Amino acid sequence: MKKPKERKTPLFGVAGNPPNFWESKYSKERANSPEWLDSIGLDALEIQCTFGVRMPKERAELFKKNSKRFGITLSIHAPYYITLGTNDKKKTDNSINEIIKAVKLAQAINSKRIIFHPGGMSGTREEARALAIKTLQRTEKECDMKDVKLFPEIAGKVGQFGSFEDVLEICKNVKSAYPCLDLAHLHARQHGSLIKKEDFEKVIDEVEKVGKNSLDFLHIHFYPVEWTEGGEKKHKKFSDRKPKSNQLSLISNEDDRFYPRYEPFLDLVIERNLAPLIVCEARDSQDEGALEMKKYYLENK
Repeated sequence: MKKPKERKTPLFGVAGNPPNFWESKYSKERANSPEWLDSIGLDALEIQCTFGVRMPKERAELFKKNSKRFGITLSIHAPYYITLGTNDKKKTDNSINEIIKAVKLAQAINSKRIIFHPGGMSGTREEARALAIKTLQRTEKECDMKDVKLFPEIAGKVGQFGSFEDVLEICKNVKSAYPCLDLAHLHARQHGSLIKKEDFEKVIDEVEKVGKNSLDFLHIHFYPVEWTEGGEKKHKKFSDRKPKSNQLSLISNEDDRFYPRYEPFLDLVIERNLAPLIVCEARDSQDEGALEMKKYYLENK
């Protein structure tokens, strides 16, 4: 008899420290967040260095110690002002420097993942892709990456560099790069594209084509999003509902929920036996959203 496939285990976590952390007994020190996350039943933290990589050595050591002790997987979101698709030498040099600083911090705290937005672009989208690939390849040459991976993130605005196709092309051509699938950004910039399980499956199938075991390094940002013709407008809570006068759902006028929803995505995760790291960015409720998703997964796997 053929031995059944071992069930892989997704990780569920938060982006930054949500309000409930700051109201807890752990809030006197940011590096206590791994202990807090463990106490509520979560698995991962994406540390937000979005305005600069400036963590004191003592805090980095404490993050490393606490994450190991409490079994919390750490990742780092590098600064917003990283710009990959530009021909401005100063911006390119600064971007490489910020990524290298993030890699060094990752190595100091025993993290393996650096997430960042691709930033602005010069010229055409194709030219920006070529510049981004060149910039990240240069980063790899100038920095000892060891086993740290780079995760360019799908951008939320329609006109921004960082479409799903941009991110996939970068990852196909940069050895250490894997897609950060911000599924809310993708849903918003494609004007409500992620509704059914099959919609998510198309995304996962495209990621698989990147090669290099890309499905083993799935990094997901998940939350409901409000969007306009221009793309992302606002992060929402899972419990938020649309006003009756402003329902943009693709399903029916009676469906007042914001999308994407986690149920069809997690059904796919279960069906395909995937083990993504799922980071919740629901507005001021990252922990609540992550726990809701983890509960659904455990009850349905």
